Amino acid sequence: MLFTSIAGASVTVSGAESPPQWDSDTTYTGGDRVVHEGYIWEAKWWTHGTEPSTKTGNPWKQIREEGGGSGEELKAVIEMSATTVTVDEDVTLDASKSTGDIDTYEWTVDDRDPITGVETTVSFDTTGDHTVTLTVTNTDEDTATAEKTVTVESDGGGSGDLTPETTIKEFFPKYEDRYIPDIFLDFMPGENDGGHGSHGGHSTTTVKWTDAEKAADFNVDLDAIRNNVSDGSLTFDSLGTQALDWAKQFRSKGLPDHAIAQLLPRLMLLPDKTEDPTFQGPGRAEAWDETAGPVPASNDPSLFYQEQWPTDARNEKEEEVKERDRVYFQAKNDPAWSDDFEYIDNYDSALLDTLQNDTHPATGDPLGGDRFTANAPMEANAEIHGSDWFWHQVLLFKNTSPVPYHLDGAVIWWLGPANFGKTMSAGAYNNEQRPRPGYGHPQRDIIEITLEDKHVPEDYADIDSTLSAYAVRLAYHDSPYNMRTAYPGQYWSIEVSVGEPLTNKFDTPEKRQRVVDMIAETAHVELETDMDLNDDVVDAIELYNRVGN
Repeated sequence: MLFTSIAGASVTVSGAESPPQWDSDTTYTGGDRVVHEGYIWEAKWWTHGTEPSTKTGNPWKQIREEGGGSGEELKAVIEMSATTVTVDEDVTLDASKSTGDIDTYEWTVDDRDPITGVETTVSFDTTGDHTVTLTVTNTDEDTATAEKTVTVESDGGGSGDLTPETTIKEFFPKYEDRYIPDIFLDFMPGENDGGHGSHGGHSTTTVKWTDAEKAADFNVDLDAIRNNVSDGSLTFDSLGTQALDWAKQFRSKGLPDHAIAQLLPRLMLLPDKTEDPTFQGPGRAEAWDETAGPVPASNDPSLFYQEQWPTDARNEKEEEVKERDRVYFQAKNDPAWSDDFEYIDNYDSALLDTLQNDTHPATGDPLGGDRFTANAPMEANAEIHGSDWFWHQVLLFKNTSPVPYHLDGAVIWWLGPANFGKTMSAGAYNNEQRPRPGYGHPQRDIIEITLEDKHVPEDYADIDSTLSAYAVRLAYHDSPYNMRTAYPGQYWSIEVSVGEPLTNKFDTPEKRQRVVDMIAETAHVELETDMDLNDDVVDAIELYNRVGN
């Protein structure tokens, strides 16, 4: 790698323009490029000894012919790991989606000296908007350019102390660009939080503690919000007893101010105590007595916070909607995805090795624990709900860290009772921190691999029933991300339907306890980092089935 320092930015350039030949004895990681049989290939994730090909599940993607024109129009395309960052935070700029017979890639950051290379990592030491320009040149010396803006904000510490008299404009001067007034006014307590209302067909579930009740309990001044949020003069004091302390806590832990500002409409209603979870349908009214957990993440993950929280796109601008709903749109725009739910016998999936060996499916590295694992501090619980033929595996998680995390793009996998692909479309996401059950609901990318005996991990070979490996990725749309968020000390959960009378299969308390313990112990939660869609995990386990709610 070449490291270059230029005024106001430091740049690391990677990705050789003439990659080496693929070598079966070499270990490659995601982003590495090689030449093989006349084509340039790029590794999707960690791989060793697997020959590049276009077969489904292969760890390589074909980029273009070696040294030859692609036959495509010359076009410069910039992909960014983030469009809003904090001071000294890295942004990866990737030109690999550019098309044409490209000879050189040249990057310019603001008006500084250019840097060449397919991929560039940039960090900034000043706040404000910074312009990134990519120029690609073909072998005939024709050029094409693209331009994007990186917004750099202050670091998590912010400037000045927050007080009850601090206004949202003083706290976050760009509050209008992030639609803070719209987020407040679109979901005012008492106007959009009816306990029996719903969105997305969740009419059977009620909210136990409504937003209107919380606003009264926490002394939120609703008139002040209506009168002062649009011009930015709304003070933290008007937001009641909760928002200021949460904002101080999140800021002290490094959460970006733009994220805190967009969470304020929920932070003013966020309790200190843990709320009881709500489930779909009868929930715990029809459930096994046997439950598992709480099981803390056995890999003891360090504090986790996401810096690249998306814009909420309340005005529905096309580019902002693509950013907000990027996971949701991926399946709609990528032909690899399907909705046939027949994914039950893919024994080549890396998910099987993951469950057998407690290793990460994309990197092959140990997950670092021997029970439930995650890449953020949390606890896992497992329950079974249902009666007759309507049963759900329930995975209930609690955020045990002092900061929130958004759940878009999160991948959850576990070992559970086989469903044989029958009712994978039935399920739910639950979170008390939203005005009504349906707001913030996701679509899901979901697979099930029904295991032969030889694929069952040895620790669970004694369970006398067919088992399956499951994986789910959450994909939200059309909803503020403050409803897609796991808050400190609070629960969120997913339910996946199992079309079997499970009590008949597991007819003793001992058998039932064994099953829920297995679900909790084998679960893993992989939160998305840097708005990367968790693509490496999705590709490694071929998580290409989309389920609509």
